Amino acid sequence: MKILISLLLLIPFVATAQQKTTGINQLSIPPFVRQGDQPSLSYQLFNTSKKDWTGTIHLQLIDTLQKNPVDGWFFNQQGNQYFTVEPTKKEWIEFPIQIPFEYNKPTAWQLYVKTGVDTILRTGFLRIEPWEYAEETAIPETSPESPILKKKISRQYSKNAQTRLELLAQNDRVLTGDTLLVEIELTGSTSNKIILSEQWPAGTQPNMVRSLSTHTGGGRVILLTDKELKFEWVNTNQSPMRISYQLLATYSGLFQIPPATVSSPDLPQQKIRSSYSSLIIEQRKLP
Repeated sequence: MKILISLLLLIPFVATAQQKTTGINQLSIPPFVRQGDQPSLSYQLFNTSKKDWTGTIHLQLIDTLQKNPVDGWFFNQQGNQYFTVEPTKKEWIEFPIQIPFEYNKPTAWQLYVKTGVDTILRTGFLRIEPWEYAEETAIPETSPESPILKKKISRQYSKNAQTRLELLAQNDRVLTGDTLLVEIELTGSTSNKIILSEQWPAGTQPNMVRSLSTHTGGGRVILLTDKELKFEWVNTNQSPMRISYQLLATYSGLFQIPPATVSSPDLPQQKIRSSYSSLIIEQRKLP
């Protein structure tokens, strides 16, 4: 019995001794990216020990079909970095890459953290979605009789206890955690029913359930995925289509803002789209 009690008292000590004092705390990787995007794959290292943690960190991108490294395709020029994490601190390590327009193979990432004889390995997949506008101009061609579809994105912020909007232009910068308002408007259309197709930048996350608003007419969601919304809008009072929703800037990098598109048998063109642009999201630095 005394031996058993001694073993039971020893177990908590052994468990505590085996707890990691250094390692990878969080990952910040978009669930998908598009061809042409320039995300920063980010990894947070932690150090709960009483001395500096130093070493090297390596990121490699792999073509999972051929099992070959493809870092050159992705301009992974900072794939090898030195790091130092001070005692009781956390540090984000970022690897900026660029998704090639011509690349559509299944891709995985491998992360190695090396300190002395110890190596930490983490792996994951990079989901790459096609960008169908690579050969087109950002501003669509329109004829005088065609309806006009506009899409704009603003950053929401508070000042003097009031919510204000700052309209974003091409390659404007926002911070992770910022709320963005997307507004879509179709004018000049006499169609009674419109199908809106909307995709959001890869570095953002929408909250459709709480923020999707139809300012004119009526509508219903036909399809909602992690990157796309299809919405049926019905014109009830011969007014322009106006729809808005919110995004949350979540992942750092430069991301393309896809155009909104609408289709209807009554439109003079098979499909009408808005212009498109891009957005830079920077990692918010915590105090």
